[in-house]
Amino acid sequence: MSQAVEQFGKYILLERVAAGGMAEVYLSKSTGAVGVNKFVAIKRILPQYSDHQEFIEMFKEEAKIAVNLNHGNVVSIYDFGVERNQFFLVMEFVEGRNLRQILNELKKTTTSFTIEQIVYMMKEVAAGLDHAHRCIDGTTGRPLNIVHRDMSPQNIMVSFEGEVKIIDFGIAKAETQLEATKAGTLKGKYGYMSPEQADGQNIDPRTDIFSMGIVLWELLANDRLFTSNSEAAILRKIRECQIPSIRKINPSVPPELERIVNKALAKDRSLRYQTAASLHRDLNRFLNTQYPEFSPQDFSVFMKNAFSAAFLEQRRKQVEFAKIQAQPTEDKTVVTQTDTRIPPQNVPTPPTLAKDEDGNLDIDTSTDIRVSLSELKTPPKPNTHSGHTQTRTSTLTRGPNSATAAGRAGTNSNIPYRKSTNVTAWALRGAIGIALLVIGYFGLQNFSAKNPVSEQSGMRPIQTPPTPPVLPPTTNGVHVSEPASTIPDYTVSIYSNPPKARIVIDGEDTGEFTPHSMRKKGNTPFSLRLVKEGYTDLVTTVTPTYEAYSFTGTLQVLPRVASVFINIVNGGANSELRIAGVPVAIRPSSEGYTIQAEVGVKIQAYNKVTGLSAEKTVTIPNNQKQTVELYLK
Repeated sequence: MSQAVEQFGKYILLERVAAGGMAEVYLSKSTGAVGVNKFVAIKRILPQYSDHQEFIEMFKEEAKIAVNLNHGNVVSIYDFGVERNQFFLVMEFVEGRNLRQILNELKKTTTSFTIEQIVYMMKEVAAGLDHAHRCIDGTTGRPLNIVHRDMSPQNIMVSFEGEVKIIDFGIAKAETQLEATKAGTLKGKYGYMSPEQADGQNIDPRTDIFSMGIVLWELLANDRLFTSNSEAAILRKIRECQIPSIRKINPSVPPELERIVNKALAKDRSLRYQTAASLHRDLNRFLNTQYPEFSPQDFSVFMKNAFSAAFLEQRRKQVEFAKIQAQPTEDKTVVTQTDTRIPPQNVPTPPTLAKDEDGNLDIDTSTDIRVSLSELKTPPKPNTHSGHTQTRTSTLTRGPNSATAAGRAGTNSNIPYRKSTNVTAWALRGAIGIALLVIGYFGLQNFSAKNPVSEQSGMRPIQTPPTPPVLPPTTNGVHVSEPASTIPDYTVSIYSNPPKARIVIDGEDTGEFTPHSMRKKGNTPFSLRLVKEGYTDLVTTVTPTYEAYSFTGTLQVLPRVASVFINIVNGGANSELRIAGVPVAIRPSSEGYTIQAEVGVKIQAYNKVTGLSAEKTVTIPNNQKQTVELYLK
């Protein structure tokens, strides 16, 4: 295999991962001392913009600002420079996707984020924004007054490990100012502007809060907020700032979360969240109170599960890229990864990766440190003859200075002391042997006294031996332990959108509601049914393939609904009610149940004490009501 990559200063540009109108981003590798390498992302300005003096000055100034940002929710800037008349930024490489890419991918699989996952992501974004808004210049100590100006799903990165990071801090301002006069340049980002930004007014950190509110609204609604067929129409909608109720679009959104969304999207800046810290505080409080069992580790599992193919492909590429070495000569701008069977001249031969029986790469993601264990092997026991002791000691001490060690051993004045030690050892062994003989003699006398010889047969009477311990079964005469179950139990978390759906496993009602976690056999499929009044039942098969497995199901609103009022006669205090096979709470006969219209729905009542029961199947037209009386008998 041969792959051409580019040497760019002290970096190797491995693969272009994104490209825009003014810059391109590469997955790159820095070359350090003693072969220590690090994967980074390099954003390089396109050559045609290298002579644009105004942009260069703004780019340089904003790069100086960006390097002051140091927060876990902001992509770090490592380096800034010029190489072959091209300005570039060296940034932290986030192994994941931006939020827009994630949403597009999830739509293909009819999967969506849960409410707690959405709140968690936006909470992390708010933490990164707060750091940027409060950031000070490390050289002067003065506030930098950073405003991102382009908070959109494209600038929110989510790693496969579940980390949430903001990208394009600093240069977003430079790019916006430069391209503001170019028609159509900002197309696609207008939908995330604030009203004051759309009006051309001065902006402050509250602009970023409004843009973040748009992202939060869209994630909860699974739809765009400000969209139209023209940019002018989008700007007009933003200036009018008519925000549809999120609970009307998604009834599963709690009222408290709707209040947070509306406050972030307030048209009047004075009524909006004044700081990103206050928004972060409200989101964090909501997450902890409404979803106390949420864990970032579960979110990481969700990301790896949703993007398993991309995650494994990225790891495979990194292993391949790790073999690429920089050219020793500075005038070379192209580095070639070549088949290791024909190593080119003056190019270090990369290591050959191990492969399994199917020819796939055997990837080990641990640190590649190999330690020879030959020195840790148990040395052979020395010969008991003292004449060989010195020889074996010299052999064991042989090392880099074996000759010197041997010389010291041959002239050591302690050698006579070693001989005397051997004599003492033999004397000690003799004493131990005599003691064993004495003990054996008296033990034999004691055994003879307790077991007299029979006069008739000359044999000792047979005594019942103590019951031996029960041994496990044998294989070829060797005892082996009972094999443990080879199927591990995994933690399976069941989520639904909307939540509070009844969970039915393999046809049996669990009595639990989403979200809920349980232990299930790994790699063993089970039938799952989620039931919620007013929604179509979701029936599927779930196979947990790893520990901390999660499943999220989206229930569809019933297209046609009807109401049924149930009156249980002769039911008693211990009656139970089932609708479509799922237990429901018994309501007064004046309160109805929402069921699917125009299909047969079985209604069952049962008293577990008296054993009386009744059932009836009803079919009710769309938007109609019907009263059903169940006589238990």
